[in-house]
Amino acid sequence: MRIVILCALALLMAAVSPVPAWGGEMVLVKGGSFTMGSPESEVRREKDETPHQVTVGDFYLGRYEVTQNEYQDLMGANPSNFQGGNLPVENVTWHEAALYCNVRSLKEGLTPAYEITGTENNRTVTWNRRANGYRLPTEAEWEYAARAGTTGPFNTGGNITTDQANYYGTYPYDGHPRGEYRSRTVPVGSLADNPWGFFEMHGNVWEWCWDWYGQYPDAERTDPIGPPSGTYKINRGGGWNDFGRHLRSAYRAAHPPVNRTFNLGFRLARNAE
Repeated sequence: MRIVILCALALLMAAVSPVPAWGGEMVLVKGGSFTMGSPESEVRREKDETPHQVTVGDFYLGRYEVTQNEYQDLMGANPSNFQGGNLPVENVTWHEAALYCNVRSLKEGLTPAYEITGTENNRTVTWNRRANGYRLPTEAEWEYAARAGTTGPFNTGGNITTDQANYYGTYPYDGHPRGEYRSRTVPVGSLADNPWGFFEMHGNVWEWCWDWYGQYPDAERTDPIGPPSGTYKINRGGGWNDFGRHLRSAYRAAHPPVNRTFNLGFRLARNAE
C-alpha cells in the first residue's frame, strides 16, 4: 500500500503547477518555555486545560492558513464550502491535510514528514520527526505561536473583537459588546496579525494539529507530541461560526481524522534546519 501511495504522489506531482507563496510563507519561531493551558481564574475555561509548563524548540510556522488556491494547485480539487482562491481551504480531513504536506514537500524537493499507509478510512500516518518537509504543528507549537508571548485568554488580551477575528460576534466573550457576524470565512491576512506575525490564529477556520486528543500531563514536558494513539485529532483556534469563548488560546477541540467540516482547515509547519 505504501508503494501505491508513493506512485500516486509521483503522478500527482507531475501534473501540478507551481505553488503560490501564501501558506508557504514561513515564520521562524524561536523556541522557549510557556504555560500551556489556562488558569482556574480564566472565564469559561474547560476542565481539559490544566496549566503545565512546556518547552518547545525552534520551528517554522505558516504566516497564513493554507488557501484554496494553494490546495487546488497541488491536489487538483477544492473541497471548500465557501469558494474563493485566497479564502482558507476547509472541508479537509486530517488525513488530507497530512497528504497535502507530503505532496508539497515533494514538489519543493524536501523529505516528506509522513509515511502514510492504508486506505482513506483506515489510514496510518507515521511522523518522521527528523524530516525537513512540511507537517502539521503539534498542539504545543500551535498554542505557543498563537499566544506569541501573551498569557491572557487571547493574544489580544482579555477580549477579542470582530475587528480582530472572524467569529460569531453575536456571542462575544465574557459579556463584552457584540460585534459583526460575517457568516463565512474571510481571505487570509484580512485581519491584524498577532505579535509574532501570524494571521487568523483566532477564528476564521479551526486548524488541524498533529496530536491525538488526550489529557494533559501533570509534569513539565519538552516538545510534546500528544498520546501515541486515539480517536480524535486536535484542532485549534476557533472558526467563523464559533462563540468568542471558543477562540481562546487554551481552548481545545477535536474531531475524528476522517471528518470534514466547513469551518476546519490547517496551517503548515516545518522543522527548523
